[in-house]
Parts: sequence; C-alpha cells; structure tokens
Amino acid sequence: MSLTETRLFEAVRNQYLYKLKSCLGLFVAMAGAQVLALLFSMGGVASYGMGSQYLDVSVRYYSSNIVIWFTILWIAIIASKVTTKEYQDLDFSLVSNRLSGNLSNAAFLVTAAFIGGITAILSGFLLRIMIYFNGNSYLLSQNFIAAPDVVFTGMAVTVLYLLLFGALGYFCGVLARLSKLFIVLLAGLFFGITMFAGSNPPVLAVFSRVYDFFRGESSLALLALKALFTMVLLYVCSFILSNRLEVR
Repeated sequence: MSLTETRLFEAVRNQYLYKLKSCLGLFVAMAGAQVLALLFSMGGVASYGMGSQYLDVSVRYYSSNIVIWFTILWIAIIASKVTTKEYQDLDFSLVSNRLSGNLSNAAFLVTAAFIGGITAILSGFLLRIMIYFNGNSYLLSQNFIAAPDVVFTGMAVTVLYLLLFGALGYFCGVLARLSKLFIVLLAGLFFGITMFAGSNPPVLAVFSRVYDFFRGESSLALLALKALFTMVLLYVCSFILSNRLEVR
C-alpha cells in the first residue's frame, strides 16, 4: 500500500490511460474481426432471384450488419476478459483500489464501444467500395452514399448496443470470477435458451419482450435512456459483487 494519498479521479485516470496503452492488442483483434466480417459480407446478407426464359435477375442486399454482430461479440469477450486475474493484476502496477479498478475498466469498455461502433458503421462504406471495384455486381447509385443523419444515427445506435453488451459481458465475467459454478450455469443457460427457447412458449415470450424492449424501440432518445440505465445497473451490480473477490 502506498503512503502517497491519491484521489480517486487521478487513480482512475492513470489506470485508464495505462490500460489503453497496455491493451492495444484487443483493438487489433477488433480490426481483425471486422475485416473477417467484411469478407463474409461480400456474399450479401440476403438475396433473391427471378427469371424467365430469356432473363435471369439476382438481387443481393449488402449491409454492415455482420460487422456489427462481430463487433458486439468482440466487446462481450473483451469485457469478460478484463475481469480475469491476468488483467486485474494490471491495477496493482499503480496506486489503486477495487473501486478505481472497476471504474477504469468501465471507462476502457466505454472507449472500446465508441471506437467499435464508429468503425463498424464506417465499414459499410468500405464494403460498398469493395463491391464496386469487384465488378461482378451492379450497385444502385442511390444506395452508395448514405445521408449524414442516417450514418450518425447508425453510429449512435451501434454504440449503445456495444455499451450494453460490454456491461453484460463484464457482469458475466465478475460472476465467473466469483465461482467456477457460474461458468457452468451461464454456459448451460446460453445453450438451453438457444436450443429450447423456440419450443418453450413462456421462455420465448420473455425473450421476445426483452428483444422488443431494446430492439423494437423507434425513438433514439428512449433507446439511449434504456440502454444507459441498464448499463449503469449492470456495472453497479458488478462493482458490488467484485468486492467479494479476494484482495491481493
């Protein structure tokens, strides 16, 4: 324990900056995941065809949805990863306590969400350019350039979902550190929902309501309110639970 008394804000700032520098490899992994998603997106996210005796027409829809889902998966993984002992030991390189460590982790994940959300949406323009120069498809000109309000709205929505999944991943990571039993329970819950939700109407109804609560919201302001409130609640629960972890 240091004899130098450090204010909480300074401790959080120092840890946050230190984690940004020491965890650059996580952002390289994000770039790799987004490039891989772009390659998958080259085949289109949906398609249909029609034809006659003399003409065949095939229509494909392209979007950055696959890139967004890969980015969501990435932030959920790194959020749970920063709760591991290996990354928690970084906190002890500086003057810190459990609260400052959690706050710096949250700040790091918020930064990751903004970077991931912006690059995921911008990847849609890169996808258009790749398809254009591929030369095998005719790209409708009115869909080549998106309006600025559409782009910024897409970025805001994507960032909100990344913030939400980052907080959820962090919460699950803290649970896993509390007890290995939670790893089994979380894995069983995930696979159980994936396999049996469709054949179990009550479970399907619950998840449909959760889905509609976030995904079905048409107002950006209300979506932001819901996502940020849920994010803060998950982080508060994570901070409280992390106090039960062993102290180095």
